[in-house]
Amino acid sequence: VRNNKYHPQNNPNGIINLGTAENKLNNRELLSKINDPKVSTVTPEQLLYGPNPGSDRLREEVAKLLNRYLHPKVLLGKENICVGNGCGPLLNLCGEVLFDQGDAALVPGPFYGGFEADLKYGARVYCIPVQHEENDCLEVSEEALENALNNATRKVRAIIIANPNNPFGRCYSAEQLLRFCNFAKSHGLAVICDEIYGLSTWRDIVTKSIEEGKTIEDYQYLPDPENTHGLWGFSKDFCLNGLRIGVTISYSKTVMAAMQKICFLTCIPTNIDNILVNILSNQEWTDNFILNNNRKLYKSYIHLTNSLNAHNIPYVEGSSGFFIYIDLHQAEMDEYELWMKLLEGGIYISPSQAFFSKDTKEERNWFRICYAVEQDELDKSLNRIYNVL
Repeated sequence: VRNNKYHPQNNPNGIINLGTAENKLNNRELLSKINDPKVSTVTPEQLLYGPNPGSDRLREEVAKLLNRYLHPKVLLGKENICVGNGCGPLLNLCGEVLFDQGDAALVPGPFYGGFEADLKYGARVYCIPVQHEENDCLEVSEEALENALNNATRKVRAIIIANPNNPFGRCYSAEQLLRFCNFAKSHGLAVICDEIYGLSTWRDIVTKSIEEGKTIEDYQYLPDPENTHGLWGFSKDFCLNGLRIGVTISYSKTVMAAMQKICFLTCIPTNIDNILVNILSNQEWTDNFILNNNRKLYKSYIHLTNSLNAHNIPYVEGSSGFFIYIDLHQAEMDEYELWMKLLEGGIYISPSQAFFSKDTKEERNWFRICYAVEQDELDKSLNRIYNVL
């Protein structure tokens, strides 16, 4: 795909990439902001080494942002935050701190394929898929968790979830999250929740609802806050993939102390730290950016699903992130062969095998399609899919 990249003028017959999860809807706003000398000017202080887990000011601003949008019942402070060079390296950091080499984590499947590499290649931690319920891809029963734990051939130390979910583009219900947390507590496991799309929950942000029929006060405290840890980052919600900035979140002083001992391996540049401080400290700009981004994602989702409905292509309904899972069983082809046909037809989307789907007829031939691109490019992509089908 990278060797034959689509460009509307320079390479119109190149492959359009709707497989990589990147949001391209806000390039103009972000470039204008980042290239403002007031935001990005390098000072003498930034020529020196900065604090390994990120500056105090950046961690304070990140904590304020997450408190404002994610509404934790126990507010976050800078002591709960460690900033690093992307959520991948920081998940590996979690692997180093919370696991021994050869241990495993339960992961509801299909799951974001990066979890496998992020955990296995450095920390030597392995993912054990947990099957979802047949009628709901975001419902995982206690029985399924128990079966995966009992059948594991490695020591299981944690449950890892992505919420909003990747590849399904939806959030788990509060009840399901509590099921994960209560199961983990009863079996002495940690919970690691990757919330990298946490501020791209466009259905909630645009409609200003938390969960139908509920308010913040209805939610319970975490069952085991000392063993519940989070990940968030700037790649998705702020469309800054290339800057590679991630955040680990934990209420555990022990875990944060351990992470800060070895996070010299995941430091971010001081000038990037300063840019992010200057962006986040302008609360009005930040809040407007988040709201407008979610409005754009909502509009793009509606445009995409209207087109899929018109062409009778089933999909998992979304509410978050910027991708959905579409069903291409109608092609009546092997998934890999269909994926190759799509590439030949000039479109790259991610097959279910990228998310470690089960090798069954029902689980295969689903594809994740990202829709955070301008409408002309999205329409051209869809037409290429329909032509291949």
